[in-house]
Amino acid sequence: MGNIWRTIRTVPVLLALAFVPLIVTAKKYNIGLNGYPWYSNSETSTDLFLYWKGQALILLAFLMTACLLISLAERKWMPEWRRLRSLEILWLGSYLILSVLSSLFSAYPSFAIWGSYEQWEGLFVLLAYGILLLYVYLTVDTEWILRLVVYGLVAGGFLMGLLGTFQFFGMDLFRGERGQKLMNLFIENKMDFTFNFSEGWVYASLYNPNYVGSYAALLLPVLVAVALTEWKKLSRFWIMTAMVGACLMTVTLLGSHSLTGCVGVFASLLFLVVFRWRRIVSTLGWKKLMAAAVGLGAFAAAMTVLFPEQVGAGVDKLFHPKEDTHMIRQMLSTGEGLQITTAGGAEFYVRLTGEETAPLGAADAEGKELALLYHEGGRYYTIEDHAYDYKKDGVVIAEPRLFKTVVTVDGVNYDALRVVDHQFVYEKDKAWTIAKMGNEYRVFNAFQKVDQLQEIPAMGFAGCQHFGDKRGYIWSRTIPLLKDFIVTGSGPSTFTMIFPNNDYIGKTNMNYDGVTVTKPHNMYLQIWTQTGLLSLMAFLLLFAWYFVRSLGLYWNRQPETVLEKLGLAFMTALFGYMVTGIANDSTVAVAPVFWGMLGLGMAANRMVAKDREKQKFDPN
Repeated sequence: MGNIWRTIRTVPVLLALAFVPLIVTAKKYNIGLNGYPWYSNSETSTDLFLYWKGQALILLAFLMTACLLISLAERKWMPEWRRLRSLEILWLGSYLILSVLSSLFSAYPSFAIWGSYEQWEGLFVLLAYGILLLYVYLTVDTEWILRLVVYGLVAGGFLMGLLGTFQFFGMDLFRGERGQKLMNLFIENKMDFTFNFSEGWVYASLYNPNYVGSYAALLLPVLVAVALTEWKKLSRFWIMTAMVGACLMTVTLLGSHSLTGCVGVFASLLFLVVFRWRRIVSTLGWKKLMAAAVGLGAFAAAMTVLFPEQVGAGVDKLFHPKEDTHMIRQMLSTGEGLQITTAGGAEFYVRLTGEETAPLGAADAEGKELALLYHEGGRYYTIEDHAYDYKKDGVVIAEPRLFKTVVTVDGVNYDALRVVDHQFVYEKDKAWTIAKMGNEYRVFNAFQKVDQLQEIPAMGFAGCQHFGDKRGYIWSRTIPLLKDFIVTGSGPSTFTMIFPNNDYIGKTNMNYDGVTVTKPHNMYLQIWTQTGLLSLMAFLLLFAWYFVRSLGLYWNRQPETVLEKLGLAFMTALFGYMVTGIANDSTVAVAPVFWGMLGLGMAANRMVAKDREKQKFDPN
């Protein structure tokens, strides 16, 4: 009876790790942002990939809690509660407590608790992550139960890889009739869904191709480990499933174009080679190692030949990001007029005079009048002093063009100034409409709303804001926020609210005009800003403590048992995921697999250490 109960209580874990990432169905919801000038007037939106994953995980967390309570009542099946005294659980508890405090003190409590626009990772989801890890750590206490959970991981990875591979070859389930029915499952008024991704671009069921990279970094090491492990029962079936799943997952990763995922997988492989170098050499020998190196080189060369654009784009994101060619860095309303600061640090003022013959005036930082040249054909003005142009190697790349115009706000007409950062080379023109409302100049944005012009703090990535597909820009605006969130953060799922989405100058320079930035594209910045620096430290200590213990268990030892091989695979996979966290966010589409696998790694380490302790007293 005890074994049956152990098997039954494993079902929520299997569902969390294998089923939850595959959920795709629509949820219509109230956005709650239309009152902000930097967001559109849209009141509702539809989520396909995140909301119901979060709700399913919360439900499973309740089931796990109930199972633990039942185990507590039935003492003979009760897990060893003294495991709760471990330092890993202390760091986990600290992280969750700080997440709760951040939610309670958040200026946006509804978003923090329930989740928000494009980021359905509120407090209840974070608590579900913690319950999942704790539940796995407490209940996975035999090799059979561990194997059962790994079967679920293999099945989930296989299905995700199959889904992604079909997408890669232009057979996307969600673009077909059955997929559309699945996505319309929970909404009354059925909708026809379209996708921004072109056919052949893999997103699987994870919302964003970058998240496919994070998922692949977690699953590939486990799939490979299962494929190379001889198991007594069902070994052939699971070895073949894992082998095929690893191949499908590789295709899925490549089809996602996720540079971050590729870096994470490569980092895992590099870590494993360095970590196991002596054993690899002694086991395989130099000839096989050279053959493997040649094989990897041939694979990389083939990928470069078959997908030159994707490989080139990935290299450029890291090593040759697009140049920042914008001329205008900042605009502010002052008593002297509209203050414009160039990328080179020069300042000048433009003002609407109200005169018909000379509607615009300009002055330098000292108040000296600047001559304006009127271009009758284009009906715009330029400053005759070319010191304000953007030059490179003596060539003018961009110049400011000034237009006199009129805008209508709430039925009232206002004189306005249209500032155009005219690009001679590289990119399209950048443009802003600035309305004069009384004595103040305000931006008239892409949503036909007016907002104040504010100085936006920035730190780092000067001149290379396009780094990492514009992550340089987002990080440069996020770093100045960190000092405000030491003890507690702004609340889970509230990054949208604290990021300067009113940075109209910077966002337009990045071609983000009208785009709402909802995530920092860095898991560590995400945790710091949303639940605080202390919670980030607790999270890192949780992983570091597990990682150091894993190093001690598997260093300089040949993994012989299933437990040891899986424990090594978990450590490698989790390391790769932490690497992807440098450029990817935590998301409910993938994070349950991470937290569940971290619990599996901790449980595997505990069982390996226990077995080795027994061997000391009973070598036979």
